[in-house]
Order: sequence, then structure tokens, then C-alpha cells
Amino acid sequence: MSIREVSRRMFTSINAIALLGVTMTAGPSLAAPPPTWSQWGGPTGDFKVDVTDLANKWPTSGPLRLWTRPLGDGYSPFVGDSSHLYTMYRDGAEEVVVALQADTGKTVWEHRYRATPDPSQSKAYGQGPNGSPLIDGQRVYTVGFTGQMYCLDRTNGKPIWSHDLVKDFNSKPLYYGFASSPVLYRDTVIVPVGGSRYGAVALKPQDGTMVWGSKPYDISYAAPVLINVDGQDQFVFFSPDKVIGLGAKDGSSLWSHPVVNFCKTNCTSVIWGEDNLLWAATKGVGGTRVLKLAQKGGKTSVEEVWLKRKVRLYHWNAVRLGDYVYTAIGDSRKRLSGINVKTGETASSLEGFDGTNTIVADGKLIILDHTGKLALMEPSDGKLTLLSSVQLWDSVSWTPPTLIGTKLYVRDRNQIMALELAKTKEDISS
Repeated sequence: MSIREVSRRMFTSINAIALLGVTMTAGPSLAAPPPTWSQWGGPTGDFKVDVTDLANKWPTSGPLRLWTRPLGDGYSPFVGDSSHLYTMYRDGAEEVVVALQADTGKTVWEHRYRATPDPSQSKAYGQGPNGSPLIDGQRVYTVGFTGQMYCLDRTNGKPIWSHDLVKDFNSKPLYYGFASSPVLYRDTVIVPVGGSRYGAVALKPQDGTMVWGSKPYDISYAAPVLINVDGQDQFVFFSPDKVIGLGAKDGSSLWSHPVVNFCKTNCTSVIWGEDNLLWAATKGVGGTRVLKLAQKGGKTSVEEVWLKRKVRLYHWNAVRLGDYVYTAIGDSRKRLSGINVKTGETASSLEGFDGTNTIVADGKLIILDHTGKLALMEPSDGKLTLLSSVQLWDSVSWTPPTLIGTKLYVRDRNQIMALELAKTKEDISS
């Protein structure tokens, strides 16, 4: 079973609700459900979007800017659909979950709560919130910098239930704040918590009661992912010094493998392929390795296919197309590269791009680097051709962009922006 099949199963309830609404309003003729970005990594959790009408080139000024507005501090990505967006920000001692009109950026509702960081937590890069919200039907789930988790009504922002991960599950505050995002699996929401009692817990979406708790593990900052290994659904997340696989159904410990850097901060998600290859990267001399997973009789074997110490990633994402992973690699001097997932060899590198967050759509890469540069690139067997680029702003941009239909939503630490990436009449006529 492929990762797309896992994602399809996870979001059956969402699609069913969307289709039910269409049936009620349109009679027997069913329209396609509206495009959504409902979780970290988009529709299928791998930053790939099924869209076919994007422009192949932008004007010198960049894509059309639809709207811009200020927003408070934090790196939380957007989730949502063509009508509403959801994200988070900090306002002094409060964290804020906000719903916005997708076409104007205007606030629909806000849910505010006091979230005073623990004295042990760093102020060096702001104090979040940093994790991605998750939407499921009429509910939106969030986890803030201090570990406060909320399930809110999407229509009005009113709390349905909440947990303090530190108090309720004996988690411990992360130095740079909680950043991993909740994941929807069948009839549960799975959340990394870390600490002396559990590594992760699965909760009932309706009331937040615990379905299962795994054995204790500390957790790091990367968003978890769901994979399917030879028919077995697994929940994969990072601790400070290893990558860990749990049974998604029951939280059972299935496997782990060392992934460690000198800071013990694993911040970039793994990538899973249908060939059972798992890309697991970290910063510094921790490098990147690819693991071959196999499962039989409930037992998972792990083989390290290769390890490259110079293929280094920190807190940005990577995407896989075919046999190649595209991402920025390096420390102080980074290069946008295509790396063969089977061999670890670098096919090509481009200078001029800092740590990059990337989306795959319409056969192209949409890239936002840490300096605020937005680029459109064409990938081919590990090689990259720059089609267009524009400097959106001169400020730190660590949040992965969100693409819903042909609308791109981006943020730095102070503002958010919506852009139109669709083909123009000139593109179509040419």
C-alpha cells in the first residue's frame, strides 16, 4: 500500500463530508470536492499537490499578489481550503489560533489562550507557535509552543476539548518549543508528546480521550509522518537521537535507528517511498541516511542503504520525485540540490538559495528560501532549471508555503501574503 493510499484512508471522512454537501445541494450530479490543504505536507503529507494549470514563468515582479496583511510572531503553516485558512501566532503572553477568509485575508475568528513559556525554553528564535494545525471535517487541532493542544470548532473557534501535554501526559517542555504536528489516522488523532510516560498518544477526535499511549520516548521538532510498510500502517517520528516507528493502530514499538547531530535536534521530516526507502536527514555531521524497511509478521527490519555526512539539512523540508530528492543541503553555505535516493549521489547543485521549503505541483518545484526568495523550477532526473524567481521580502521565512488550487500562501514572522500562480491568458495563448 502506497503513502497515497494511507492518506486516502486517513481522509475518507473529510471527503465523505465534502461529497455529502455536494449531493445535498446539487442533486445526483456530483462535482469534485474543493481543493484542500488539511495537514502538514498538504493533501498527501508529502508536499505534492495535484494541480495542472500553473504558469510556467512569472513576470519580473513575480506572481500576482492578491493580498498582504500583518500577523503576529510564529512559524505555523496554513491549512484550509478555498474559502478559509487556519494558522497560529503569538501575541505577547497569548497564543492565537486564527481563521481567515482565503480571498481577502480578513479575520473570521480568533481563539486566544495564555501560553507562558517555561523558563527553560529558548527565546533565540521567537517563542512560536511553530506546529501546523490539522483539520478534519468541522474540527481544527493545534499544538502550541508550550504544549497546549486544542480541538476547536472550525465555524466559530470555540473549544471542543483541550490538553496540556506537559501536565496531562508528563511531557517536558522542548527547548525551542513544541513544533511537531498532530496526525489524523482513521478514528484517532496521533500526537508526539515525549517525556517519562509516553512518546506519542492517540486521542479520540470527539472528546480527546486517550486511545493508546506508546512506551516513553523523548521527542524532537520534526513533524511526524504516516507510512505503510508491506501492509502495516506505521507512525514515524524523531527523538533527539533516533528515528522511531510505532504501530499506528496501537502505538506498539516496531523499530528505531540512530539519527543524531551534536545539538540533538532533529527538525526535518522523513520521506517515504513506495520502494520502502525512508529518507532520514539531520544537520551537521549527522548527515543523511536512507533506510530500507521491510515488514513480516508484525516485525520490521531496518537496513541502512547509505549514509552521506555532507548531505545536511536542518529545519526545512525536502521532496521526492522519482529517484531524486530535492532540497537545500549544507551548513553556512547551502546549495539547492537533487540527490539520488538510491545512491546518495548529488546530481546537481544551484548556488544562491538558502534553506528551502518546497512544494511539487504541475511538474514544477515552488520554492521559498529562508531569505524570502520565491522561485519556480523545473526538475529532471536530479537536475534543476530555474524558470522564475522574485524576492518577496527581506526577512526570515521559515514557514513552508501552502498551495490550495492555484493560490499560494506564504508568511514570514510579521506578515502573510496570498499569490496567484495560475496561467494567464498570455501563457495559454503562447
